[in-house]
Amino acid sequence: MQTTREATDLFQRTLRYFGGDELRARVFFDKYALRDPSGRVVESVPPEMWARVAREIASAEETEAKRREWEEKFYWLLEDFRFVPGGRILFGAGNPRRATLLNCYVIPIRGDSLEDIFEWCKEAARTYSFGGGVGTDISGLRPRGTPVNNAAITSSGAVSFMELLSTTTGTIGQAGRRGALMITLRSDHPDVLEFTRVKRNLDKVRYANISVRVDDAFMRAVEQDGEYTLRFSNEKVRTERTLRARELWEELVRGARDYAEPGVIFWDTVRRGSTSEYNGMNVITTNPCSEIPLEPYGACCLGNVNLSAFVREPFTERAHLDWEALERALRYAVRFLDDVLDYNADKHPLPEQREASRRSRRIGVGFTGMGDMLVKLRLRYDSEQALAFVDRTFERIKNVVYDESANLAAEKGPFPAFDREQHFRQPFLQTLDPAVREKAYTLGLRNVALLTVPPVGSGAALAGTTSGIEPIFDLYYLRRSESLTQSQFKVYHPLVRQYMDEFGVDDEHLPEWFVTAHRIVPEMRVRMQATVQKHVDHSISSTVNLPEDATVEDVERIYFLAWKLGCKGITVYREGSREGVLITEAKAQQHTQPDSVRVPAEPARDRAATRPRPTTKCFTASNS
Repeated sequence: MQTTREATDLFQRTLRYFGGDELRARVFFDKYALRDPSGRVVESVPPEMWARVAREIASAEETEAKRREWEEKFYWLLEDFRFVPGGRILFGAGNPRRATLLNCYVIPIRGDSLEDIFEWCKEAARTYSFGGGVGTDISGLRPRGTPVNNAAITSSGAVSFMELLSTTTGTIGQAGRRGALMITLRSDHPDVLEFTRVKRNLDKVRYANISVRVDDAFMRAVEQDGEYTLRFSNEKVRTERTLRARELWEELVRGARDYAEPGVIFWDTVRRGSTSEYNGMNVITTNPCSEIPLEPYGACCLGNVNLSAFVREPFTERAHLDWEALERALRYAVRFLDDVLDYNADKHPLPEQREASRRSRRIGVGFTGMGDMLVKLRLRYDSEQALAFVDRTFERIKNVVYDESANLAAEKGPFPAFDREQHFRQPFLQTLDPAVREKAYTLGLRNVALLTVPPVGSGAALAGTTSGIEPIFDLYYLRRSESLTQSQFKVYHPLVRQYMDEFGVDDEHLPEWFVTAHRIVPEMRVRMQATVQKHVDHSISSTVNLPEDATVEDVERIYFLAWKLGCKGITVYREGSREGVLITEAKAQQHTQPDSVRVPAEPARDRAATRPRPTTKCFTASNS
């Protein structure tokens, strides 16, 4: 066992590496540094982690020469946080524990019986024990009050089983992490009103995210103030009724504003944008943070290109993206995540998960540091110039990533479930550059889907950059020093500190590019998400931050704009609607960071009391 003194000495080395940034040092030391089976820390600085991860993932290559080549290339990719793999990869690569490297899985409830529900509990518990999160949909469970063939006479309804699913999640953990769960329900399920209200009691369903899968028919009925049909049908039960669409709409909007519950996923948009709607790969729900819609037993294989790391001559009029290096990173990232699938082939919790991953070879090349990238380029996040630049950048990124998947298909073969004609009928494939589309049609694709924007919560904190495609949340937070004095001091966002040191200014004299989340008009946040979504085949995790005085009408406008612009989901967080979240400077005097710094909860929620939301930033037990 490691003594306290040994651990302290190791952490001091970590702290020195990060230049005294205790938050980044703690994230690395407590979450990602490798430990031996006795719990002894054996890595103290990121280069040791990068070497381990590069070596382990490259071991999936077929020949020794390829393994040596790609170990070196993967190290370059990981070095200086150019690429931040999903938390399960950083934790699990080379780890002797029984752990999956894939963040999350969808586990279906296979039927409408008690046996099916408890079979789900068994499969989910096994998945949590390996470190994976779970998404599930309960739309197949019969509504409250319908007949059953047991002593109960009538069913207690789909919602009544949510507490059981949540308790399973909260009970099972792996390496100190609680499981993460998403529960979804169709908007036309007869229990949907009960579903929207279930988590207004903070003691209920505490270990799950919940989201309503709304369809276009519902959104049109809301627009027209018309009626909407709720229905359920299987071989034993059939029921149908109508309600005024705005009755459900008002519950969704009020829930989002007042309780941050439930989330909204525009399911018809998800299905239209999916590239896997054939050969049994049709998506049925999402992972816990909703950035990956998945088929039954499908999995998230995630890693994030740090866009901020590729800006050259930052803050100057000559600032630009180094496209040569960025393209290299994108191509290496595709191969890295594809190799993760092979490395992890015998590490899935369930055989069904192994088979689903094998058939689709689904990966998620994600992104982080976009907010910092725009600041370095002197582009204000909420400007038309920033929107246009992001549009051009992700158009190019999309084509590079798809081109590389075609290269891998030529080298290693396309994913086993690939059907050329069916795949290229999917609308997203029509958005590729014609030359890339022709190449992919000819050679095939190694992966059924390739692009996403995960939350990158602790991963972004480790890299010292903004999360996902979010703007800077705030310039600084206040930390209270209890060890020396009772005074407070500011801990700056790393890029803010870099700029102040380089140009000799204080936080009162930063240029306008340093705009923070709460000072951005919500509609511009939606437009940015929609701009990126055009070039992403999965979905996006992002949160629209609202002030405490935001109205129901504000939320309505955001929801409708997101739907009309083609977002696959939308998340809002009104400040103060949940406890235990990051807050703005205006409330910092009541909420300061203690001397012993922990990783802060993400802006939109605290896992213990609420949950990460669909298409939003998540800070979950499984590092999703």
